[in-house]
Amino acid sequence: MIRAALISLLALATPAAALELELPGAAELAHEEVETATTYSLPVSPWLGSSADMLVVEGALSRSVWQVQDYAGSAAQLMALLRDQLEAQGYEAIFACDTVLCGGFDFRFAMDVTPEPAMHVDLGEYSYLVAEARIGEGTDYIGLLTSRGGTRGYVHMVRISPADMADLDVGVSTRSPAGDEIVGLHDRLDRVGAATLADLQFDTGSATLSDRDYPSLEDLAAYLADHPDTRVVLVGHTDAEGSLEGNIALSRARAVAVREHLIDSLGTEPAQLAAEGVGYLAPRANNASDEGRQRNRRVEVVIVAR
Repeated sequence: MIRAALISLLALATPAAALELELPGAAELAHEEVETATTYSLPVSPWLGSSADMLVVEGALSRSVWQVQDYAGSAAQLMALLRDQLEAQGYEAIFACDTVLCGGFDFRFAMDVTPEPAMHVDLGEYSYLVAEARIGEGTDYIGLLTSRGGTRGYVHMVRISPADMADLDVGVSTRSPAGDEIVGLHDRLDRVGAATLADLQFDTGSATLSDRDYPSLEDLAAYLADHPDTRVVLVGHTDAEGSLEGNIALSRARAVAVREHLIDSLGTEPAQLAAEGVGYLAPRANNASDEGRQRNRRVEVVIVAR
């Protein structure tokens, strides 16, 4: 089992901007974006009845969301772990709060947060932090939000750096018990032989992929093109709504939809791809919640021959 994750956020313009944070489990990068110049608002007070005080900063922005698998701790414990590491690297907290002290629902929606399914915020359990550090002639800001849902921890990080440090690169690597790094889908397939295609989205009862780009499928297509002797099975999964027979058919239809996208849109050789479905027999989360059902609707890729 993968037991640790090392997040590296590098502002390449100066070595002083390097930042590394370690998570307590296997982490999947669920979302990332970079803007070279923007204005961003960070709440720096609890909810004050009609608003929160906002710190408006300008600079280069990176936004990343990580999902920590099989996380048994609390949102506050996850935040404490990250806060300690930030402070050890020269950052100073300028505001921090937890759910009730922040202001619950109102405070949560005062923040600019990446939406579901990448970032999940439990309105009854989240922690928030703003920290700053002097970088050269400017100030580097971190806005950090942690929460949890089902068996996963969630980390939402926004970093705003001086505009002359615009070359921001955000990455995540995970480590096996032996300390070997597992970086991205390609390395995960090489070392583990299986991976979740985490950016696919299916509504309850639907096997249709929306018409947009899927980085995980582009990565898989590139991997299979580089390994022409490799064969994989795409395995569909559903939530527990409906009968087992119907869900097995639906989960296979989802896997077939992914297979067709890889072949028709990305040029993958059909002989390298099979599609199967197991319905709701292998859940990742509790089907009693909307968030759990959403996590269970997925497609995984499993290598069966090299």
